[in-house]
Amino acid sequence: MHLPKISIVIPTYNAALFLGQCLKSIERQDYPNLDVIIIDGLSTDATAEVVARYGRLVTAFVSERDGGQADAVTKGLRLATGEIAHWHAADDLVMPGAFRRVAEEFSKYPDVDLVFSDGVAFDETRTRLHAGEYVRWVNFWTTLLFFGRFQSDCAYWRHRITAQALPLDNTKPLMCDEDFFLRLWSGHKHRWVPEPLGAFRTRPQQLSATLPTTHLQQDRRASREGVLRGLNISPCRRALLRLLWWPHCVAGTKLAPKMLYAYRFGARTLGLDFRRRQYSSWFFEHWAREQV
Repeated sequence: MHLPKISIVIPTYNAALFLGQCLKSIERQDYPNLDVIIIDGLSTDATAEVVARYGRLVTAFVSERDGGQADAVTKGLRLATGEIAHWHAADDLVMPGAFRRVAEEFSKYPDVDLVFSDGVAFDETRTRLHAGEYVRWVNFWTTLLFFGRFQSDCAYWRHRITAQALPLDNTKPLMCDEDFFLRLWSGHKHRWVPEPLGAFRTRPQQLSATLPTTHLQQDRRASREGVLRGLNISPCRRALLRLLWWPHCVAGTKLAPKMLYAYRFGARTLGLDFRRRQYSSWFFEHWAREQV
């Protein structure tokens, strides 16, 4: 199978404590055709030293003042040379086998431009993994019209479509990923894969934990209004689209996920949570450790 070059753009600022784990999870993929681009906002911690440790892996390291995450990602994506692009947070991890799985999907389905999966969240203080949102049944319209989303660390796309979503919106620091993927996704086919491609780290210092909910909702609404205007969708057509896609949204993003949660909770209860505890133990003791 052809292994296309995958460009991974990692924006970072004073995240040296986690960046090594992130780069180690990329190195462990054992994927021979990578383009790893790190865009640093002139960190004052040991970021440069961490990057130097992975000099054999990193294609480009830019450290200069920028306008925040959106500016950094835009800069990195414009430097990318791969056939497939991916944006990965410096404090998150790539899951085992992710790159080959993504390459396989794009190879098998040439008409597909976006691949994503459900996510996994982890909290090191509790040493337990948590399932993220189930996104198997989402599509562009349910995401746009009913405020759905997927985890950016679980999304890969053909780099040739990147230009239609650049530059990222720097006025929405937390929603810039959601806004970017909506514009990227428009007019393109996607595929969902069952294996989680990325793991999201939860911690109290995250921006999402500090901004008020009302502010986040305003940004989400503004992002969608911008996409709808860009597609020239009138209020009347928007109402018709909502009516058309509402049953799909209820079935695919409400009922089906709740049934899956209930099934998995029952299975864990009957099995005394053994499999999740075993997997969590492996994840924290092996995969989430840098072990230089």
